[in-house]
Amino acid sequence: MERKKLMALGGLAPTSEMFRLAGQDILKKRAEFGPDTYRYEIYIRCQVMDGILKTAFYLTRDLKIGAVKPVYEVFIDGKTRTFLTWDVIHTKWRSSMLINLEWPRYIDDSNSYITAEENEEMKKYLGVAADGYSGILDYQEQLREEALARKHRRKTESWDKVMAQVPAEPKDWNHWVNKHGIHQNYVFYDYVRNGAKTGYCTYCEKEVPIIKPKHNALGRCRCCGNKIQFKSRGRAGRFFTKEEMIYLVQKCGEGTVVRQYCATRAYSAGNYETPDISCREERRYVYSADLEETPYYYGRYRFWEYRWIKGEKPDAGFGYYQYYKSREEKLGAVYKRTLPALSAGALRKTGLPQLARKVDRINPMEYLETLSRKPYLEQIVKSDLFQLAWSVIYDHRELELSDSNDFAKSLGIDKNRMKRLREHNGGFVYLEWLRFEKLRKNNIRDSIIEYFERNNLSPGDLDFIIEKMTPARVCNYLKRQYRETGRPPKELVSTWQDYTAMASRLKMDLGQEQIFKPKELIKAHDDLLALLGSKEIAMQAAEILEKYPDVDEICQQIKEKYEYGDKDYMVIAPDRIEDIINEGYILGHCLHRSEIYFDRIQTRESYILFLRKASEPDQPYYTLEVEPGGTARQKRTVGDKQNADYEEAKNFIRKWQKAISRRLTKEDWELAERSALLRVKELAEMREKNVKIRHGHLAGKPLADVLEADLMEAGRCAKADSLLVESVQEGEDKFCVAA
Repeated sequence: MERKKLMALGGLAPTSEMFRLAGQDILKKRAEFGPDTYRYEIYIRCQVMDGILKTAFYLTRDLKIGAVKPVYEVFIDGKTRTFLTWDVIHTKWRSSMLINLEWPRYIDDSNSYITAEENEEMKKYLGVAADGYSGILDYQEQLREEALARKHRRKTESWDKVMAQVPAEPKDWNHWVNKHGIHQNYVFYDYVRNGAKTGYCTYCEKEVPIIKPKHNALGRCRCCGNKIQFKSRGRAGRFFTKEEMIYLVQKCGEGTVVRQYCATRAYSAGNYETPDISCREERRYVYSADLEETPYYYGRYRFWEYRWIKGEKPDAGFGYYQYYKSREEKLGAVYKRTLPALSAGALRKTGLPQLARKVDRINPMEYLETLSRKPYLEQIVKSDLFQLAWSVIYDHRELELSDSNDFAKSLGIDKNRMKRLREHNGGFVYLEWLRFEKLRKNNIRDSIIEYFERNNLSPGDLDFIIEKMTPARVCNYLKRQYRETGRPPKELVSTWQDYTAMASRLKMDLGQEQIFKPKELIKAHDDLLALLGSKEIAMQAAEILEKYPDVDEICQQIKEKYEYGDKDYMVIAPDRIEDIINEGYILGHCLHRSEIYFDRIQTRESYILFLRKASEPDQPYYTLEVEPGGTARQKRTVGDKQNADYEEAKNFIRKWQKAISRRLTKEDWELAERSALLRVKELAEMREKNVKIRHGHLAGKPLADVLEADLMEAGRCAKADSLLVESVQEGEDKFCVAA
């Protein structure tokens, strides 16, 4: 509509009847709740002018004082189906509907006035049923809905073209859903004193023989052989089967569509033979010819309509209609009659049809997603290695394949072992044992490998014992321990590994069979744990000892030289690695979290000693890091701090340094000299790299400054002094060394 032409249209002046009614109207309470109102809040005039319906709206308050101008003029073009509003007060054009304009009070048909003749003219022009204000508003809302539909259609049109290519469901779909898609089946029987003899099988759909059934007990139908659950008709009541995912894979244009359904049965009391079957389609995954996935879900689009929407379905997160399922819940039966055509067409290079025909449940989307990352999955499936494929998809196993035209060689086995893997439907663990067998050139019975696979025990899990025992002996030992303890083999292996680690820590002779293969594994494990105090600390100590094998011995060697005490304090050396770890845990500093201190002990750069109060020799107080000559590098207590009480112990440390200096040998002083050089070099590197403390009460301070301030030297090393002098001459930072 051209705005100049609209403004040129004739005016619609208020009638004398409108002035009369407005003049007589008064404000008064017309409802139990709400403000005082007029009988008519607005007066409407309308007329078709030059093909345009012009409508003028007058306020009662304006007419009462003789105003002749409307508050709004609305122009509607029925041919182009558009409207515009002229705001007379603010002299501007507006596109708002009537309901969104500013009115003194709420407006509807009951408090607006229009003559019968003009009302009929308006209704005829707009083609609406409502009168006056509501008729015009209904027409405006209709136009808004049409505009919104056009806007949505621009976006959804491409979706609809894709959805139009999705074929109809197979004719036997509902029957297949009931028989194969939903796996739960029941036998309903009537209770009798001596036990019911027959019951109704929901799969067979007939009476079948039964023997002494119990309500909710599990069993198998003696006719069809399916797993069933017995239900007494008198006790079952109304119930549902568990919701199950099922899949329909079909050709869709040049690609494929995987349709995901959620199905369940509802059984009602007295009507168990004819359950209600619910099968709602929730998602569609459309794949192009090159297997690029585009997901769609059925839902409410923009609060407008229910339709297929492109994208992943958001999580609704409420009860029965949970949209996001666990990985296991997304496994479902696949309709198999469409698979032969797909295996020769769009899915011929995937292996999905072959796997779907062999397994009871699968998630086709997860299979195709895994295939995109692991292309060898197709070859695994087409080699009939279905359990191995399952390991790759759902156990996230990674296969290392060599480059060979022979797939058996690519897997690291030979043709004979490939045949065994296929015949036993072996998975990833089975393959690992076949590789192990080939590498060791010793055959392992298939029954033993099957035992290990059932219990998810790979050769890597038995690394700690496999050199001492054959797989057959390990298998027999685990079976015997299981019979005696009832613990799962996987748990027994973990316990066994902990036991050997603790035995190694205690320097027990693991070459003896009665040591590495105790008769009562759990008891032997618990006995060692009682000796060591903590399995976690013992395991950590064993790992440290493997890297730094001399630490325990050094701790014992330094006791005679470095231990000293008086009536107030004492310095003691740890007996073993566990003592150092415990000290770190109790005082809460970094001693147990960093291997650098064990590395320094191993190289005799520095030692860890414990400062104790003489009255509490077993209570951790301060931890000392000292150099072989007695120089104390660090003194730390709870939270890696030095408290005010440290000043009282400072004189004792001086006394200790003097006492041990008489015990040190020439070798100790040489180690002390080397340690001082390493310390000076390390501090210089820290300053050069501007290393700062990140955590704790000293966070943000230069680490070199903190360590240097903590230093208490027992004696001066000539080479260290020489290095300091050279550093000063070269313009480097001068380090503070206490005499």
